[in-house]
Amino acid sequence: MATKRESRRPERLRRSDPERGAPNRSATDHIRNHSGSGNGNGGNKSSGPKNLVSETLQVAIADIVEMSSKVVEDQIRAGQTAAERLRDGISGSDRLNKDVTALVEGLVATTKDVGATWLELLSIVLRSIGKDPPPPPPGGGRPPPGSPSPPNPPRTKTVTGTSGGAATTSSMTPADPTIDPVPLDIVVTGTGVTTVTLDLRPPSIRFVPFLHDLVGRDPKYSLRTVEFTRNDKGRLVLSVKGQAGQHPAIYAGVVVDSYSNEPGGTVSVTIGGG
Repeated sequence: MATKRESRRPERLRRSDPERGAPNRSATDHIRNHSGSGNGNGGNKSSGPKNLVSETLQVAIADIVEMSSKVVEDQIRAGQTAAERLRDGISGSDRLNKDVTALVEGLVATTKDVGATWLELLSIVLRSIGKDPPPPPPGGGRPPPGSPSPPNPPRTKTVTGTSGGAATTSSMTPADPTIDPVPLDIVVTGTGVTTVTLDLRPPSIRFVPFLHDLVGRDPKYSLRTVEFTRNDKGRLVLSVKGQAGQHPAIYAGVVVDSYSNEPGGTVSVTIGGG
């Protein structure tokens, strides 16, 4: 009678217990242990040629991965906290708003750190192949080719002089910066006028200046003899006429468009000692 052959079960292989007491999720250790550098410390223990990736580059890459992993974990935890408080019915509270604000600020800060690390990694790679990384553009440098040119700033021209014994100052700032500014002439007649200042800033090329009565510091005193006229050559001028008995004061007013009343400058006239 045939006997049942006794089968011998082989002994089960068991892996040695790890030295660590908790899971190791460090991206730096994982890359360093599996980089295959060929120096006996990596995952590939065969004696072969060294990997082209240098140890410095491996460390930089590991730092980037570790930083990115930490960013994701931090944002997940912050999102879970905000979600729990939202679930508890405090969505309108200041605590939740502070959590969201802290989440956004943290994301911005860590994004900047990751970007700086990538630039450092790029510099390492360029140096390893014998090329110098391009220097960062200075704050006051020129814009790169092809970028739109900034708009031209307004051009202002000021002319000083005298007329009728009064000191005059006339400034012009055209709406179109490509137009050459030409200040208007100031013509002073009569008596008592000591200074006249005109600052004309028309908002458009169709601006036709008009001036209401100038008013002193005390509203009961006004000056009605200041207006825009044309001289014998047809040019627009500011005409100021001083009258005897006018209360000494500084009179000021706004130049407006004769059609829309849109402001486009100022005028001030000093009568007497001001």
